[in-house]
Amino acid sequence: MKIKYILLGIAFPLFYSCSNDMLDQEPSTSVSDDAIMTDVAAAKTALMGAYAQLGDYRYHTLATVTSDLMGEDLTMTSGAYGFSTYNWLVFSYQYAQTPVDDPWWTGYCAYIWRFAYKSIDQANTIIASAETLKPEGTEKEDMIAQAYGLRAYNFLVLTQLFARAYTDQPDSKGILLRLEPGSSDETQNVPRTTVKEAYQQILSDLTYAYEHCTGTDAQYVNQKGVALLLARTYLNMGDYTNAEKYATLAAGSYTGENLMSQTEYRAGFKDHNKEWLWFFNFTSNTCNLYASIPSFYWYCTDFQGYEYGAKIDPKDVESKATNMLKGYSTVRASASFRDMFEDTDSRKLFPGYVYEEDGYFISKFGHRANIGDAEYPFCRIGEAYLIKAEAELQAGNAAEAKKVLNTLQEMRGATPTDATLDDIWKERRKELYGEGFALNDMKRLHKPLKRTGPDQWAGVKELPANSPRFMLPIPNTEMFYNKKLTAEDQNEYWRN
Repeated sequence: MKIKYILLGIAFPLFYSCSNDMLDQEPSTSVSDDAIMTDVAAAKTALMGAYAQLGDYRYHTLATVTSDLMGEDLTMTSGAYGFSTYNWLVFSYQYAQTPVDDPWWTGYCAYIWRFAYKSIDQANTIIASAETLKPEGTEKEDMIAQAYGLRAYNFLVLTQLFARAYTDQPDSKGILLRLEPGSSDETQNVPRTTVKEAYQQILSDLTYAYEHCTGTDAQYVNQKGVALLLARTYLNMGDYTNAEKYATLAAGSYTGENLMSQTEYRAGFKDHNKEWLWFFNFTSNTCNLYASIPSFYWYCTDFQGYEYGAKIDPKDVESKATNMLKGYSTVRASASFRDMFEDTDSRKLFPGYVYEEDGYFISKFGHRANIGDAEYPFCRIGEAYLIKAEAELQAGNAAEAKKVLNTLQEMRGATPTDATLDDIWKERRKELYGEGFALNDMKRLHKPLKRTGPDQWAGVKELPANSPRFMLPIPNTEMFYNKKLTAEDQNEYWRN
């Protein structure tokens, strides 16, 4: 098996490295009982459980940051310049994630997979109980619709990470479509579908959610958020007509009035606003503090006495930092990415750097009172503008594509550009960094990996388009316990 272990020799804090959950070797298929519920109030508990699994740091943080670190714009501190890596996410950046989960930092795929299917199982419990749940009414209908939306979202995340792009090989191996609750042989021993079959299920679930969601609270699956997920899914499939249709249903208009202000963008993502269609509210009780997304990105908003984006003297890093609530700050922006932004662009959130080889601090994600205490967007209207622009371009409507793209750029304080496919991809990178899009965009657009500059120290700096390394390995626990899988079901790069 092609496993290249990198022995970092860096001690990880005992508090995080020794938790029973992190070292749990139970198969990822054993997630819950398969009881059918009869009470809407009881089903709410399962629904909140599905959301909780989705927001768990071993899923949300690892999947999201891994997706971006496997792109070409972000880098990591290497541990060689006074900022420890703590072993977090280094193997994701190095394209060295493995099917094992011991040591845990080499096998994030096992945790992403496990918690995704835990969330799916909770959703399945609600969906399977649809006929028996009482009382009838809009509350029940909306709850079931949310369950379909959550299941689809999890399937989409898994497909983007563990399978080839639909636009590459739709008939290649996809994921496991577990559609029934419980841990019986029948419900858990299921084969890998094709990518096409996975997307058909995702569309079916999202369509149900879109047609039946009645709630408007953006903390939960809702109709506008689902519309954007449908647009995202259709864009992945290269169905530009439907991608444009649902992007417009999500956004409403493309005048710029529905986008956050430049001040809101510069403030760092920590509180939702009119642009956020679906978000997760991480509180001090629901986040894992240092293992949260803000901890890995956010250091401070600026350094007093230094020009924004300047080189910072190491001795001044903490004493001169403004609004600092220090987390790990191990994920950085590469210099080549920083140079893509104009000074007037509100998305240029790189307050400085200490060593050229260590990358720029990133202040896009902030905290409220405590580390990790912040809201995080799953769906934003800014993405709808980018989907609309790409879909219009692909449909031959170049003028409309340029108009929409330019509206977004002007609202962010950037100079309008043309709207070629590369222009739109570049704008996606500038708009959506840190939100988990980098790897999937490379895959669906058939882009190679090209990392440049002294701050990109990973052993893997270039990969061809559609590389088998763009897929995470199926965890060994799944390969061992699932009786419907054979050695050929492992992703190509990781087979014996």
